[in-house]
Amino acid sequence: MSFVRRSFLLLLSLSLFSTTGQAVVVDWDTLTWTPGTLTNSYNVDPAKAGNDITVTVTGNTGQLQPELVAPNPQTPAITTNFQGGLGTAQNTLSIAVNFTDQSQSVTITIDFSALYSLGVQNVSFQLFDFDFASATGNNYQDRLSGITALSIDGTTLVAPTITTSSANTRTGTGFTQVVTGIASVSDTGGSSGNGNVTISFGTTAIKSFTFTYGSGSGTVPDPTYQHVGIHDITFTPVPELNPTWTAVGSCLAAFALILRHSAKFRK
Repeated sequence: MSFVRRSFLLLLSLSLFSTTGQAVVVDWDTLTWTPGTLTNSYNVDPAKAGNDITVTVTGNTGQLQPELVAPNPQTPAITTNFQGGLGTAQNTLSIAVNFTDQSQSVTITIDFSALYSLGVQNVSFQLFDFDFASATGNNYQDRLSGITALSIDGTTLVAPTITTSSANTRTGTGFTQVVTGIASVSDTGGSSGNGNVTISFGTTAIKSFTFTYGSGSGTVPDPTYQHVGIHDITFTPVPELNPTWTAVGSCLAAFALILRHSAKFRK
């Protein structure tokens, strides 16, 4: 094989390389959320101009409550009420509710910017203090359902991978997975990690994900106050084709065509 041809094949392979996708973190330590507001957007990716992610709370939002710890912000709100078994209390997006019955719930939806033309992948996050209580004046069962992502084609649903801890359990498979609290756990302290639930969507490219927070059947008909914390969300933009190498590839393809024609005339 000639040097020119070897060089051409090498550069042509390089032209197919994509830009490298870097992990991005929705870090509640660095963000703000006006207490009680139901939707906020954030610019968290330095590689993309404008807002990259939008978080929205819908459903029975009239049942949303203030957090228990001073200064008692109306939720949704960023608070340090939960620790998740980590070294110190963590900033989370706190959701506190007091449902009138077990049919009520709130739904949290996270949309990624349309500027991620190929979507995002490796989406992962944790819920803190997902548990259960059965006592006079404190009777609820945290329940998580409808946990799905929407693929980049806008029609295909993607099922999550869910990891539970000792204070909660998972039932069902695929799109029918439900997580319920089965034991009480402290909001903070060394054992607080027993209430963690980890949700991830793997390498499939998605454009959004959603889940519904309610109260399970292990409670009285009128559940009492319950709350949960959404910890940091990580994701990786799907790499896009590097425009520089695309241009190089086009030039090399044209150069190869010229070489073939030149070879014909030399025969």
